[in-house]
Amino acid sequence: MVEHPQQATIMVISADMDKVMSAFLIATGYAAMGIKTNMWFTIFGANCLKRRRGILHTLLGKRRQDNSPYRRQESDSIVQTMVEAVNLGGANHLPLSQINFFGIGPKIFNFLLRRKNIPTLEEFIYLAEDLGVSFTICQICVDTLGLDTSDLIVSKNVQVKGVSQYVKDSMASHYNAVI
Repeated sequence: MVEHPQQATIMVISADMDKVMSAFLIATGYAAMGIKTNMWFTIFGANCLKRRRGILHTLLGKRRQDNSPYRRQESDSIVQTMVEAVNLGGANHLPLSQINFFGIGPKIFNFLLRRKNIPTLEEFIYLAEDLGVSFTICQICVDTLGLDTSDLIVSKNVQVKGVSQYVKDSMASHYNAVI
């Protein structure tokens, strides 16, 4: 009998801090066990990987020209900048799905994590990167929202791919989750 290498694929579609935290807990657990782990991010799921920028920086700052083959810049519009201005992202600025309390809930949650010596979401992201978890952002999301991979907090193992590659990854995986 031929043994196939184990693989895990996790798709993150939520921008809720508690759900994204769960995804990274699972991913780092698999990666720590030596299992090849792929994380996929769609529109709002990618918010946790974005470097936090202020509204003025987003509106007034010069947009970088991403030379990625996944971006069709001729179809970019001001609407993408407006969406980015209200969707600033950042791992430490995601809302909770429950008990958000107008943004106070995540601050309380982060306080409790630090108090118990549990890594914060941003620390889990860096840990996943150090463990070799691969990060893939959906190509359609990158083009639609005008995301620039250089604005992400992770620096290595980041790719932009289409849905057909996600299907291949999930079919090859022993574990597949959508969170």
